[in-house]
Amino acid sequence: MIDPAGRVVHEVELALPAEEVFEFFTDAGRLVRWIGLSASLSPVPGGGFRFEIQPGQFCEGAYVEVVPPRFVSFTWGWTDPAWNLPPGSSLVSVELTAVAGGTRVRLIHDRLPGDLRAIHDEGWAAFLARLSAATAGRDVPAYPPEGRP
Repeated sequence: MIDPAGRVVHEVELALPAEEVFEFFTDAGRLVRWIGLSASLSPVPGGGFRFEIQPGQFCEGAYVEVVPPRFVSFTWGWTDPAWNLPPGSSLVSVELTAVAGGTRVRLIHDRLPGDLRAIHDEGWAAFLARLSAATAGRDVPAYPPEGRP
């Protein structure tokens, strides 16, 4: 959803402890199980990340705050100028909270231009569904969804 402040906000509950969920945002092998094809991550403040979401489409940024296993934030942008969102120009924050049976993930994507909010909202919904499947040991849905470019 897009909140009144223009931020993309999503929540999902996963049946894993926060320590394990945290690794899905900081370990390249786990990250690519739910978002991307390949990744290079340095999960320390100021450390970079780069991952290929689809062939030839790269997202880049840097970790801003890393507080295992409760919080991680990183800047976000695209290497393809057609996105009009250069690497590092928006901010993704992920808060992990223990709940009965697992962890609540609250993801907020801020500093997105108005014309890119809806597509990132749709993207995070799809990727968090993939994260849910990956953390539960189920088959991960295809991306992009069948019939979509």
